[in-house]
Amino acid sequence: MSTLIVLVCTSVYAQYRGDTWKQVQASGGGTISLAYVETPGFVYKDQSGQLTGICIDIMNDFVEYVEKTKGVSLSTKFVGDGTSFSGMFDKVKASSGGVFGLGNITITDARKKILKFSPPFITNNAILITQSGVPTLSNLSNIGSTFAGLTAYAAKGTLNEQRLLAIKKNYFPAMKIAYVSSSLEAEDKVLADPKSFSYLDLAFYLDALAQGKPLKRHPVGDKSSERFGFIMPKNSDWGPLMEEFFAANGGYTNSVSYKKILTKHLGDTGVKLLAAVQ
Repeated sequence: MSTLIVLVCTSVYAQYRGDTWKQVQASGGGTISLAYVETPGFVYKDQSGQLTGICIDIMNDFVEYVEKTKGVSLSTKFVGDGTSFSGMFDKVKASSGGVFGLGNITITDARKKILKFSPPFITNNAILITQSGVPTLSNLSNIGSTFAGLTAYAAKGTLNEQRLLAIKKNYFPAMKIAYVSSSLEAEDKVLADPKSFSYLDLAFYLDALAQGKPLKRHPVGDKSSERFGFIMPKNSDWGPLMEEFFAANGGYTNSVSYKKILTKHLGDTGVKLLAAVQ
């Protein structure tokens, strides 16, 4: 069954709302809201300006699964503008009912205390990047000297910010951190500033490589084994259904549909790099 997705712009002052699963069951149908942060490969605009990506295709499969197995009709709508990770995260946390957050959202124990997560749908690798003129970092403990005078760019509230703060604490006390609103902005800052560095999630790095952007990877700084999931408000009753979807038919991430989605949005090279770090 095809799914109609409508883009809705929502005031930053309003909470997001969606129907609870209980309401959908009672009425035979309803609407869920999808908040998002634009992330290459995961949530991005295609050539026609429509949102697409791994997260959106998985959510479409989820909606189709619910409709087929539960005999209800679901519609979905996008909320927010996708520009800020922390904005999306905080709004989902403050919302209620059938609201889901999509993007490069790492599952952590601390976040589980304030939000509900879906099962993980992918494992991330974070890449330490600079411009190409910066000497290659041979050991993370040498970053204070190799990256001396460089400014770190970080999006507030992200795991990449925590990585940079840990580097500052453990290896580089003099490190300066400049804050931006998103990973895309952090990437743009590094591209514009030869005396800068940041962490990029693997999808952002792959996208930069595909576009021929002059970014340099420092492998000793790579961080892996983080898992991404969708988020829901703490009071959401959609969690068990999301778990059922991921577990059905031998596991969603083992399915042909899932593997096609990864290849579609990351390409063969991206899928191979992703597999290499998991």
